[in-house]
Amino acid sequence: MPTFAGWPVDEITGPDIKRTLASFNVSQKTKRNMLIPIRGVLDHAEINPNPASGIKLKRHQKEEIDRYTLTERDKLIDRLEGQNKLYFAILFGCGLRPGEALALNWSDYNGEVFSVSKQITKRRLENSTKTSVRREVYVPLWVREILNSHPTRFAGEWVFVNSLGRCYLDTDVFNNAWRKAHRLARIPYRIPYTCRHTRASELLSTNVQPADAAKQMGHSVEMFLRTYARWLDEFAGNQDLSRFEGSHRQNTDKRIRGSF
Repeated sequence: MPTFAGWPVDEITGPDIKRTLASFNVSQKTKRNMLIPIRGVLDHAEINPNPASGIKLKRHQKEEIDRYTLTERDKLIDRLEGQNKLYFAILFGCGLRPGEALALNWSDYNGEVFSVSKQITKRRLENSTKTSVRREVYVPLWVREILNSHPTRFAGEWVFVNSLGRCYLDTDVFNNAWRKAHRLARIPYRIPYTCRHTRASELLSTNVQPADAAKQMGHSVEMFLRTYARWLDEFAGNQDLSRFEGSHRQNTDKRIRGSF
């Protein structure tokens, strides 16, 4: 925080830090990250009590995810062509993160499943996923139909190829096509990551167990349940409550059995 660059450390107060944080138009998470180095500097300077230690930032409640309906999904896919169509088919049908889709190689595909082990992030190819775990992701039949006819399959190597014959290092081209597809389909715009949330919703709606759905999405079960807990309740709502009955109690009361 440049605000404090010229201040004697023993003159920095908690209210000073709070006012400075409030002046930044960034997320609460970013502000919490900003607190870490200043707290460390004040600890190193042996300022006791550390004015940064008592600062607690409220967590904003996440906005409800406005997922796509399957009708909206199909309308959008129909208004895309070529690599754009395949890219968003994979996001919708497989729930991959955008950077994971960009990094796909034809050797990652066995005709039914993607082996997801790398990603494009910050314009670099990383040989690991966000969670550093390789996972096998099922490719639905409707996605395979688009994938199997894609011309780069016969050229080998990258699934998505830019004008230089290399993999894309960002999603700009795809995002531009995405905005245009929304205008053509007259569907309210949502960011591409919403495709991934839509896939999670679809898995739950078809009674895929949360642990299996989390594995497909590359989440821990804890993270999956925290993110999609409301949908679990939504899709369980119409089920017979008798599934919570459990095992019947064995009656061991001798008097009830007639043995007095």
